[in-house]
Amino acid sequence: MLLILLLFYVLFESSIAENGSDWPKICPDIITRNRWNARTAQAVEYALIPVKNVIIHHTVTEECKKEVNCTAIIQEIQNFHIDILEFPDIGYNFLIGGDGNIYEGAGWHKVGAHTRGYNSRSVGIAFIGNFSDKLPRSKSLKALKDFLQCGVELGEIDKEYNLYGARQVSPSPTLSPGSRLFSELKTWPHFTNTT
Repeated sequence: MLLILLLFYVLFESSIAENGSDWPKICPDIITRNRWNARTAQAVEYALIPVKNVIIHHTVTEECKKEVNCTAIIQEIQNFHIDILEFPDIGYNFLIGGDGNIYEGAGWHKVGAHTRGYNSRSVGIAFIGNFSDKLPRSKSLKALKDFLQCGVELGEIDKEYNLYGARQVSPSPTLSPGSRLFSELKTWPHFTNTT
């Protein structure tokens, strides 16, 4: 089964790279790992797709409104995750900056390290910043909405996915994704109260 997944991954990635028109129109541009100068993952574990759960986090760092600043913050997060927490890579599958860009973390169909007990059956998306007292910028929220629809259309996210704030499913107490952002997520389609 793993061999089939690896073959699918290679074929999928190469077809997308060769023909950008394969992306559904709703898909936002994604700042790739190469573009933000990511370190090489020490190990990669593949997830079965489509994933049923989407878990939203916030990074509790400074916010960023320009790619250069977002990139620096993401590099710091990756360094912390690898060097201090001893994760094989940055824990989030994707991050969203205040510039409205989506940044590739571990990426599609890879097991992240964002929510123990859910990593192999979810995609973890983190907003860069602290959203306890305010919402992310409107273009960042729109980027998430478009990105979720993109994931569904690509077959990465189940059509009937469950949307969670990290606080709902984390085994250890957390305020993520921040009270203000969590309140907003409760109004979105697919938000799920039960775990």
